[in-house]
Amino acid sequence: MNELLAPQPKLGKKGLLTLIFFLNMTGPMSIDLYLSGLPQMIVDFNTTESVLNYTLIGFFISFAIGMLFIGPISDKVGRKPILLGGILVYGIASVLCSVAQHVEMLILFRIIQALGAGGMISVSTAMVKDSFSHEERPKIIALLQMLGVFAPTVAPLVGAQIIQFFSWHVTFTVLAFFALIAFIIALFLTETLTPETKLKDSVFRSILSLKHILVHKPFMVFLVSMGGPSVVYMAFLSLSSYIYIDWFQLNGTEYSLFFAVNSLLLLVGPRVYLAVRHQVTPKQIVKIAFGGIVLSSILLFTIGTLSPYLFLIAFAPVTFSNSFLRSFASNVLLGQDNMNSGGAASIINFSNTGLGAMGMMLAALPFGTNIQRLGFVIVIAMALSIYLWYYFNKKGYQLRGV
Repeated sequence: MNELLAPQPKLGKKGLLTLIFFLNMTGPMSIDLYLSGLPQMIVDFNTTESVLNYTLIGFFISFAIGMLFIGPISDKVGRKPILLGGILVYGIASVLCSVAQHVEMLILFRIIQALGAGGMISVSTAMVKDSFSHEERPKIIALLQMLGVFAPTVAPLVGAQIIQFFSWHVTFTVLAFFALIAFIIALFLTETLTPETKLKDSVFRSILSLKHILVHKPFMVFLVSMGGPSVVYMAFLSLSSYIYIDWFQLNGTEYSLFFAVNSLLLLVGPRVYLAVRHQVTPKQIVKIAFGGIVLSSILLFTIGTLSPYLFLIAFAPVTFSNSFLRSFASNVLLGQDNMNSGGAASIINFSNTGLGAMGMMLAALPFGTNIQRLGFVIVIAMALSIYLWYYFNKKGYQLRGV
């Protein structure tokens, strides 16, 4: 393997990848570990599904806002101090979530937890651009996405067992322990932001540097057009436990197994992308992904309500297309040389997370069944993505890698 652009004398390349892997697991672990406990939490808190969903929606909105500002701050201050601070906030908030006595307290602590998680994700994305060359970055991104399947596959299974033998409170204790491990590894990190690439302006001006990216129309139109799958997948995450447990009458363990099988499909997308990226054009990649999600909407409306197995099959094209397209889009967006790593990472993660939160809010609208609402989200999200992709090409916008 090639040498790191930012050497790591203590961690080495494998240690750096391990750290980035842990940090990228933050989002999936923060969601998937307690999903099977949502129906029981409604009873414990004497609340409703729509109110409890704000533990997810609030997390994602705060997650997105935090990432928007943390990335450019790390361009000025450095990756390591921001990373350590983010892990610390995340860990403390996770402990507070575990002792929450009211749903309002849990929502508040989840919002604080998300701010720390935002720092962890933003810095990890920036470190990928800091440390790996254009030639090696696609493989690293795909590798991290494939390794990242571990979290959404294992977390529901672990969460279901924790809730069966203990309670949903313990799932947040596990997240705090997870943060402790990441903090210890991060102590050995050597700063990846070199003095030459560090912003010389004040922190305030570092944040204002986001404007350079936000007004870059090709970058932003491409970014949002690729975000439709995130909208759909986050809507699925917010509805999955209700669909499998309430609609199909599965228990927590059975739900976690179906969820794990679906998550394993996330492993396929990056592998296919690495295999075909030199054989197919960017337009063909987008057509494959968008076509898969449109197919999924048809299957959900026709056979998706009949059994949990048919629902799994109906949603499978979304899961594959989400990971397939994200590998392609992440490589393109991180490959733009005229943008600061932290700022670009913040905008990328903010947009994906913000769009995901939008998907959760659409999924929470009070109409129809949960599966019908999921199909509705697919239609809305993909109409937006297809239109913006058409607009990108019609305007003749250019980005490296497209």
